Amino acid sequence: MNTKVITKALRRNISTIAKIWEKILCYNLVLLITPCYFIFEMSVVRPTIVTYYNIGTLKHTLHIICSTFCFVNVVGNMIYSIATDTTAKPTMQSDSYCEICKIKRPANAWHCKTCNVCILKRDHHCFFFSRCIGLRNQRYYVLYLGYVLISMIYSLYYNYYYVLTKFGDDNMVLSAFRVINPFLRYLIPEPLGIGDLYMFFLFLNTGLVIWSGGLFYFHMMNVLRGLSAHEFRKDLSVDRGMMKTNFVSVFGVKWYWAIILPFVESPLPEDVDIKCQ
Repeated sequence: MNTKVITKALRRNISTIAKIWEKILCYNLVLLITPCYFIFEMSVVRPTIVTYYNIGTLKHTLHIICSTFCFVNVVGNMIYSIATDTTAKPTMQSDSYCEICKIKRPANAWHCKTCNVCILKRDHHCFFFSRCIGLRNQRYYVLYLGYVLISMIYSLYYNYYYVLTKFGDDNMVLSAFRVINPFLRYLIPEPLGIGDLYMFFLFLNTGLVIWSGGLFYFHMMNVLRGLSAHEFRKDLSVDRGMMKTNFVSVFGVKWYWAIILPFVESPLPEDVDIKCQ
């Protein structure tokens, strides 16, 4: 009996610690990591590139506009993903019942053990956002991944030329090998310098391109197929209609504005139908 009580208490404590860690990571991502990355790119990388490569005023202005556009979309979609409520509300027009929440819920709702609520069209629980991705915020989450991918590719291009300014061609190759293979540090007498740190972050930038690209591809393909991540993992081959219909069911009827401006309202088809009744 005591063992069971202790086990339950440990599970509760571990769950509490995990939730606290999620919140800390989420707030750091919103308030620290993303803004600091943008500030570094604009205040350190940009002036160096402009000065070293003699970039003209037009190209410089275009760079600032594109960088700011990506930043606004990354941060905007991230905040909307976190702030949008996608909790399932009780309904009497369904046979689906949640034993934990003790409510009748819509048929497309799933219970999240981490959030401890039922989520409409639950896709998955996002550890980085400390929030479930579902019907109301899937649009923002997928667009967040898309703009992170674009931003990482864009920054990788400029960061490569920024790192070039810190090396000669031969030294850059040597530093790249030392970052990839740490054992070379013991064979090459030259001490590690700040350039090796820049090279490490360039590789990190490359890794983020691959990571964000894989996530965006996975979730966008699920959107076009009309599947949630849960259904994909269960290998449920459900016919959800045309790709355009599936796309609109996530990004809304004003999808053409939604994909470029996170704060634009783009009602879902079911919301439009309710208003028309």
